[in-house]
Amino acid sequence: MSFVRTLRSLGPGIIMAATAIGTSHLILSPVAGARFGYELIWLVLFSHVFKYPAFEFGPRFAIATGVSLIRGYQRVPGPKNWAVWAFLATTVLQGLTLLAGMLSVTAAILVASFGTLSLTTWVILVGLAIIALHRAGKYPALALGSKVAMLVLTVVSVVAFLAAPPRLSDLAQMVVPSIPAGSLVLVAAILGLMPTGINVAIWHSLWALEHLDEWKKIAKDKKALLRLGMTDLNVGYILSAVLAVIFVSLGANLLLPRGLTPAGVDVAVTLSKIYTEVLGAWMYPVFMLAAFAAMFSTTYSVMDGFPRTFSTLLKTLFPERQGLKREADPAYWIFMAVIFTFAIFANYIFPNPVRMVQLIGLVSLAVAPLLYGLNYYCVTRLIEDPSMRPSLGLRVWGLAGFWFMTAAVVFALYVRLGFL
Repeated sequence: MSFVRTLRSLGPGIIMAATAIGTSHLILSPVAGARFGYELIWLVLFSHVFKYPAFEFGPRFAIATGVSLIRGYQRVPGPKNWAVWAFLATTVLQGLTLLAGMLSVTAAILVASFGTLSLTTWVILVGLAIIALHRAGKYPALALGSKVAMLVLTVVSVVAFLAAPPRLSDLAQMVVPSIPAGSLVLVAAILGLMPTGINVAIWHSLWALEHLDEWKKIAKDKKALLRLGMTDLNVGYILSAVLAVIFVSLGANLLLPRGLTPAGVDVAVTLSKIYTEVLGAWMYPVFMLAAFAAMFSTTYSVMDGFPRTFSTLLKTLFPERQGLKREADPAYWIFMAVIFTFAIFANYIFPNPVRMVQLIGLVSLAVAPLLYGLNYYCVTRLIEDPSMRPSLGLRVWGLAGFWFMTAAVVFALYVRLGFL
């Protein structure tokens, strides 16, 4: 298989990784390293480990049942469609905040690269460009481009990491759980967004359905389909975890000693110093281009994921809308316009990409236990074929993850309300 065909064959799992890279990775991870050294690497790893089942359940449910997790939510016991309505509320809340943050970081890279226009102006231009691409249906070319951008960003980050690796004396600090003073907001944001918000598991189930026909050409039965889907997920997930640790390490090793912390509109300039300090000034344009491409593809995915989910939710709640295709569904485009308009105003009033991303993390953490619990119910109770259900080990792992995320929300509220 050629290199290009290999990249094209990696689907929703890589899209999930692309959705993560640019927020939790490009922003939260270096900030964690620049402010607290290696003390929060354990948290990055814990977040990946405990949230993994929630993401695994997305493609598993889609492949096993032929429908998305949204259809599964419709079958959760209780008042009619309560889980679908609850997810609709979280979709609106997260759509408003997440796109604002994605566009803010993407625009900050352009401000650093060109410096001729304001952050808000770049937010508008980037958003309009993405809407035009969606209208033109240019996803396949962009999807390939995002994978190439991720590959470039990964390679240069690994090279920078190898050029300035952690000292042996730092290794113990990486695995000892601790919450440094003044880190609570960052800790909560990392738990909410590392590797990404659990809502992406639902998107993953939708994307997996779109790839089923392609996967069926390779896989002969459902079990083979499931293995293929899990391989796709794991590739993206492992890439996300490795890059997250690398970015924290780079922040700790290269930014902290210089007293530099990514903040404000200049966040991209500060991040570029990770590469220019080690590899030379020539890395500045390379980093900016790779970071912009990764962020642009992330924003593209987010700008499609939320309206796509919103449209699907309305079709689930109102069956008379079932015949509408996504491209012809007014709800899809209206929701895209609403979250884009909100992003413009949010960045005009509050032009601070780092703070914006931390706010996104807090919102994502707040809704994580609900979505985690719903995903767990769907794969353990609504998959009819026993061979397609999660194993006992994965179920235990999933319960541990659910309670870990619930405890994190309770602890954050407990501290925020002044009890500690």
